[in-house]
Amino acid sequence: MSARRFLGLAGLVAVTLLISAPGARADQLSSEDLAAAKAAADDPTLRAEIGRFFTQTGGSSRTPSVSAVHVADKTFPVYELSRDFVAGDGAVAGQLAYVAVPVTASDGQTATVWSVRGDDGAWRVGNIASGDRESALARRLPEGATLLHEPQVDAWYALRDGRVTLLDSGASGYAAGASATLAEYQKTVSGRYGAMLANSPYAQEGKAGGYNAQVMPRGDGGPAPDAQDTGFVPLLIFGGLLLIGVAGFFLHSKRRIP
Repeated sequence: MSARRFLGLAGLVAVTLLISAPGARADQLSSEDLAAAKAAADDPTLRAEIGRFFTQTGGSSRTPSVSAVHVADKTFPVYELSRDFVAGDGAVAGQLAYVAVPVTASDGQTATVWSVRGDDGAWRVGNIASGDRESALARRLPEGATLLHEPQVDAWYALRDGRVTLLDSGASGYAAGASATLAEYQKTVSGRYGAMLANSPYAQEGKAGGYNAQVMPRGDGGPAPDAQDTGFVPLLIFGGLLLIGVAGFFLHSKRRIP
């Protein structure tokens, strides 16, 4: 194999590794996914449970009938701040947490069903929360934006075109409407949570709290792992780049030989 051909192959390998690195692509939901998430929330047996939920939260002694519970024909994907993004591993800012499906009772009470995707790909109900916060925030999103939640401070963002814009500041310390590039946002959340990540001295000392504390289900419906070992990816990328360097040196040296 010629040095030129070897150089091209090494470059292709390195580019492929960069593209396939964990977090290089955001979770994308198809129309079929959203329909399945909505169907899970609209299960007839769940309507009775939602009715009981409304009774408990509304203080009424009467449970709304199944027919009095309306499941909206709307779905709102909610993404949660990614641990790998906090760590600066080049990951996307958010990973899918759940799909919010609004429901209402005949007396005007509102709630939100969280549909989560299991390891088998099936959608199931992971939680019922009072109010319609997710749908209210999602309706304020610019076209093409993603709803991103930073649960540790309960802040909500519109994520679009490499920027995050605060919709609800929570306890973030910034005013709603504040905007930052993803690079700036990564520095901010790294400063907040970097020391709390798995395998950090903070976590290894067993201190309470930490970034791994879960406040909502993940999009795949399973518990979050204690750590995600992605250390082999930088090594592979480094190896590919090293091959490029060696091949380039060889090609350059060959040209200089009379």
